[in-house]
Amino acid sequence: MEIVFEETNYPLESLNDLQKGYPEAIKLIHFIKSWIHGNSSFEFQTSGSTGIPKTITISKDQIIASVHGTISFLGLEKNHKALICLDPNFVASLMMAARCLVNDMDLILKRPSSNPLQSVKEPIDFASFVPIQIYKMIEDGSIDQLGEIKNILIGGAPLTQSAFNRLTEVNTNIFVTYGMTETVSHIALMSVKGNYSEALFKVLPGIQIGQDEEGCLHIVGQVTQGQVVQTNDIVEIYNSDKFRWLGRRDHVINSGGIKIHPEQLEKSIESLINSDFIISWKSDLHLGSECIIITEGQRLSNDQLNEIEKAIAMDFSKYHIPKQCMEIDAFERTDSGKVKREETRKKALGLL
Repeated sequence: MEIVFEETNYPLESLNDLQKGYPEAIKLIHFIKSWIHGNSSFEFQTSGSTGIPKTITISKDQIIASVHGTISFLGLEKNHKALICLDPNFVASLMMAARCLVNDMDLILKRPSSNPLQSVKEPIDFASFVPIQIYKMIEDGSIDQLGEIKNILIGGAPLTQSAFNRLTEVNTNIFVTYGMTETVSHIALMSVKGNYSEALFKVLPGIQIGQDEEGCLHIVGQVTQGQVVQTNDIVEIYNSDKFRWLGRRDHVINSGGIKIHPEQLEKSIESLINSDFIISWKSDLHLGSECIIITEGQRLSNDQLNEIEKAIAMDFSKYHIPKQCMEIDAFERTDSGKVKREETRKKALGLL
């Protein structure tokens, strides 16, 4: 394994020199050093998108199991070149480095930017991006550059339908990831091909899935050390290795006895709103909670609201239609760009 950063090659014995040139990557470099020195466990930090970020201990065996699942699924080979263009402090970057260490792949390291491919000159076999980078590439017309990369992962937040549809036109292997720090990165991948509404996650080799009584996914495998990891993600399981993600149990809005899954409403109307938005709730004397829309930096017109009402009534029911639309300048987000729904809701309602 060799690391290339700013057109300079760094063998593993030159990591101190790399750290001098890229001090912001100290966490990534420390992870690589610890791996080389034979550490048997590592500390990873959860994202904080659904609670307070916390540090958890992950064993080397768990990481290796995750790496082998990805290698097997994607057919990655020794001497392939992998691109890291994410924040080097993120678990996603550490796991990209782990895949290179285990599979003896070379690592192309780039500073994170909204469109990292503008500065990439080397041929790339494997890369990982977050949705905001994909949206920027679509916006500036450079998205077809992805066709030069053999395998692409997109994770950190859901991908919009419009972006999914545009990516189906790119002739390469693109996957949306499902996973969390507790499962040592992704445990399932969704191929970005075909119809968005029919796309399913397929679990990696060595992973078993099931549901609790409320329909929430649970996961077990070597990556969890044989322990069941229970999630709050409501899913539809189609067979032993395929599922559709519907939303989070802790996001469900109970409005007068009607259970509303905000993520599903968001999917149904995202083509009608050309700004970031979320479906959320506020207290109501009669309903307990009422459904609302919160937009970021854009006020919806009456025509848009009428179209939204029609779409939701057709796809769901009149009881799912948001009762109010609110606008704020900026959503509350984690460092990785995920919207903090509860903090954003409180900000919109003046409760922070």
